[in-house]
Amino acid sequence: MALPVVRTRDEAHLYMDLHPCERCGSVEVAWESGLTDDGGEPARRYSGVCGGCQAPREFVFRLPERPSIPGPDDAVFFGGPEHSQLLDPGEWRLIADLGIQDGSSPLSGDPAVDAERKRSFVLAVAAFGEVLKFIPEGGDAVPESSFWTPHGRAAYEENPALFRREQLERSRRNFADELEDRFRDL
Repeated sequence: MALPVVRTRDEAHLYMDLHPCERCGSVEVAWESGLTDDGGEPARRYSGVCGGCQAPREFVFRLPERPSIPGPDDAVFFGGPEHSQLLDPGEWRLIADLGIQDGSSPLSGDPAVDAERKRSFVLAVAAFGEVLKFIPEGGDAVPESSFWTPHGRAAYEENPALFRREQLERSRRNFADELEDRFRDL
């Protein structure tokens, strides 16, 4: 079975954060990475030791044929125009919702805490963009067949309207504007 393709380092780290240690549930790992191969195809191996229980952890992802390069203003970059093979649109939507919830907390005045809240908001806006990549050209919604994980499928079944192009574009635009206004001085 071919390994899933990881488009960028940010996507790999997000995926690993969403898959905690099976033994203790921790996501704390000082990941080391290096190039390897998967049946002759280039791959990247991430390995480390769980910060909770000291169990060895490892993920191996195939690399894309053509790597995507982030732009100079991309604080977080998950990939080019192709959609993710690691996370389905429902998972991306859940990530967006969590980022908005995290970033919407009142500013604390502590530069480190507020910078983390800003990063949560940046991640959320980028996640809305990732959901949009699952909509076929000329389509008006993410196809139901695009949801392959239990969490993603549940998000879709709870409210399919959240996966319509118009709704996603409006949410991304509104939260991008709020990000700019709210965190202007950070």
